[in-house]
Amino acid sequence: MKKFFADANEAIFGYGSPLTMCIFRIFVGLLSFVNLLILMVVFKDIYTEKGLFPVWMSERYTEGIPRFNLLAGVTDERVTMVVFGLAVVASVLTMIGLWTRVASVGLFVLMVTLHHRSGDILHSGDWLLRLWVFAVAVGPSGAALSVDRWLKKRKGTAPEELEEVSLWPQRLVVFQLCILYFNTVWLKWSGDLWRNGTATYYSQHLNEFKRLPIPPFMDSMLVIHLATWGTLLVELAMTSLVFAKPFRKWILLAGLCMHGYIEYSMNIPLFQWVIVSAYICHYSGEEITAWWNRKGFAKKFSQKQVENAA
Repeated sequence: MKKFFADANEAIFGYGSPLTMCIFRIFVGLLSFVNLLILMVVFKDIYTEKGLFPVWMSERYTEGIPRFNLLAGVTDERVTMVVFGLAVVASVLTMIGLWTRVASVGLFVLMVTLHHRSGDILHSGDWLLRLWVFAVAVGPSGAALSVDRWLKKRKGTAPEELEEVSLWPQRLVVFQLCILYFNTVWLKWSGDLWRNGTATYYSQHLNEFKRLPIPPFMDSMLVIHLATWGTLLVELAMTSLVFAKPFRKWILLAGLCMHGYIEYSMNIPLFQWVIVSAYICHYSGEEITAWWNRKGFAKKFSQKQVENAA
């Protein structure tokens, strides 16, 4: 029993390379930036009193429940524009890793504010992105692949090798991803269409979500059954078998294919990208470094630098 708890403690709170969380930080910062650019196009429609969601509608959305919102009661769109602009800046700083802790915490606070300002426009991808930003904010996300580390190396204050850090923020992302897929399977299995194998036919023919043309063979009953039950199997594997290293690569690849097809066929902005961005957290920083070295990228870059110098 002691060994079980020791292994569980190591799995959740163990130490290792921060490289994974730093790569994840880049993904999250980029997705946050793109999301804000999309919202910028419809800023007046969503965040102003002359748009679809004035302040009184925002207050109705909260149903009297206190929520953190720096824009509570603010009707001046210039103030809202400043908050929005600060969120854009924070997303860029988070992505490049400059003042990483302050930038990521600021991005989380500003994102929560914007979400609570116009909550009616949100979908589950927005909430998930907010969770990812929180994980980046509390993790060692600026320890590598960041301007912060580059500046420290120039000053001679950064160690040559990355120091080991607590991995619980990375585990937090993985467990949240697991819970997401489990809840998805649980809810889908309660629907008759998922159990009888026809659900994907109806979902891919919803007019409001149509994106690119669907190949005709996708409407055959055999493919519909395979797609419906295959989706459930992949999502179930993402809650369980993905934690077994012999199966991990193939299950993640299946998940990428599944979300890739959904991204192709359905117009749900950034939703698939937000989910698959967390797949990297299933790998340790040591595994990523070993893969990089096996591919010989470091050697190729070093040789190129020598040639350029010559």
